[in-house]
Amino acid sequence: MVKDSALAEDLVQDAFLAYWDQRHRISTNEASIKSFLYTSIRHAVYNLARHHKVAEKYQQRHPLHDVDETDYEHQIIMAELMRELHRLVANLPPACQQIFRLSYFDGLSNQEIASELSLALSTVKTQKQRALKVIRQHLNPELLPIFLAIYFN
Repeated sequence: MVKDSALAEDLVQDAFLAYWDQRHRISTNEASIKSFLYTSIRHAVYNLARHHKVAEKYQQRHPLHDVDETDYEHQIIMAELMRELHRLVANLPPACQQIFRLSYFDGLSNQEIASELSLALSTVKTQKQRALKVIRQHLNPELLPIFLAIYFN
């Protein structure tokens, strides 16, 4: 019924244990004992099948994602990069800091920043270049390639 001999043996063993626990309530007639064991095993198989269906439905609704250690490593590296980047940006002059945040954190274009701050487009570009120069000089060398890959691709 279960197509797995080890599982079948476990179910039979469970049925015998159930019989042993309830032997005082079951007739000593051989046919009664066989009937109890057969019924117990049949119900155990049905319960097992129901359990597998419930487990399959759960997995379909909530697919398990393999935990990938590299994902954790990437998250840690990104968190470290962002922490360092925020620290460096906080040390920039206020106008340069504001332009950098609008551009790289908020994703605004140079033209949008110029319009929002009522500045010349060349001023926005210059302030961004200054910010990038400071960040490149002070950013941890191990994080620089990641920063460049994220913001310049």
